[in-house]
Amino acid sequence: MQTLAQKEIGQKIICDCGNKNVLQAIEIFEATELPYKKAKKLVTECNKTCCRRPLMALFNMVDFGAIDYEEIDFLIDQFQARFKEI
Repeated sequence: MQTLAQKEIGQKIICDCGNKNVLQAIEIFEATELPYKKAKKLVTECNKTCCRRPLMALFNMVDFGAIDYEEIDFLIDQFQARFKEI
């Protein structure tokens, strides 16, 4: 069962290109047997590497079977802060 914080993190957009949130990305990663590089394109719908760190971490967590929502939240926030600096 998810906590309120996990539900809020689940609604965060993980990639602006594909406009998918964390929960949608989890569903996509769970439903495919593709390797990361191809599965990423199902989420992002692009070839950019802008959201690589949070997506790769989430992919590995889904593959392992345990999702650390706080870490995903941290990586998304870190990416957004760096993106705003540019």
